[in-house]
Amino acid sequence: MRRAGFLATAVLAALPLGCNTPTFPKAELAGDLKSVLAQDGVTATTRFIDHTLAAHVEFAGALSQTAEQIGLGPEFDTISRKALQAIHRVILSTDADVRFYVLLFSDPTTPGAYLTIVRNMDDVRKANANMLDMGESFARTILELNYVGGNTLDLDQYVERDIQLEEFLSWQLARRLQIKLSEELGSTVAGVGRCGGEYQNGEFIFTLNVVPSGQDGLDATTLHKVFQVSSGVIANVLSSYKFQSYDQVRLVLPAAGQNLVVPKGGLDPFR
Repeated sequence: MRRAGFLATAVLAALPLGCNTPTFPKAELAGDLKSVLAQDGVTATTRFIDHTLAAHVEFAGALSQTAEQIGLGPEFDTISRKALQAIHRVILSTDADVRFYVLLFSDPTTPGAYLTIVRNMDDVRKANANMLDMGESFARTILELNYVGGNTLDLDQYVERDIQLEEFLSWQLARRLQIKLSEELGSTVAGVGRCGGEYQNGEFIFTLNVVPSGQDGLDATTLHKVFQVSSGVIANVLSSYKFQSYDQVRLVLPAAGQNLVVPKGGLDPFR
C-alpha cells in the first residue's frame, strides 16, 4: 500500500466566509454537522469532544484498490470537497471553541482502507485570510492513508479524546521531516522512509527513518546534515505556532544508533 498523494486542491478549495451570528450552537454541533452533510447527500457519523469535531464519511468511489496498492478513488475530489465545505461552514458559524477537526473517509468497495484529514482551525482561518500560502497551508494538514485489514474503525474509538496542539505538531513535523530530508539528502542515501513523531512529558521525540546506501552506514557529513536539517524544520514550525510548552527535542536516528537531544533554547540558531 502506498501513501495517498498530496491533496492540496481538495483540502484548500473549501474555505467559506464566516458570519457573526452563531448558526450552529455548541450543544448541537455534531448533529448539525451530520444534518448539513445529509443536505448535500453525504451520510456520515459525527462526534464533538471538547475542542475537536470529527466526521466519518463512507462513500463508494472515495478510495480505490489495484492489486496491493490503495489510493484515491474517482469520486474522492467530489466527496472530500462536500465534506470540507460542510465542516468549515459549521465550525466557522458556531459559538463552540473548535480547535481541530478530523475527517475520516472510507469506501465500502475498499474495506479496511481509511484516509484521515486533520486540520487546526487557526490554520484554516489564516488560510482564509490569505495569511498562509497554499504550500504552507497544505504542509500544516495531516493526511494519512491507512489499511487496517479486516478491522473496522469506529469513530468513537478512532477519535477517543480531544486533540492537543502538541500532538498535532508532532504528527505534522514527522511528515515535514520526511519530505525535507528526502529533498536535502537526495542521492547521498538510499532513501528516507516514514518518520515518527510523538510528545511525552515536555519532550518531542522524532524518529528519523534515513536508510543508508551502503553497508558502511551513514558517514559523519551525512549525519551532521540529517540533524541540522531536522533541527531547522522543527525550530521553524514550533516558532511559527509560537509553541513554548516543551522542554526539549529528541532526534532518534536508528540507522546510526544515535540520538540528539536539543533543549528548547538550543533550537534558536536553526531558525
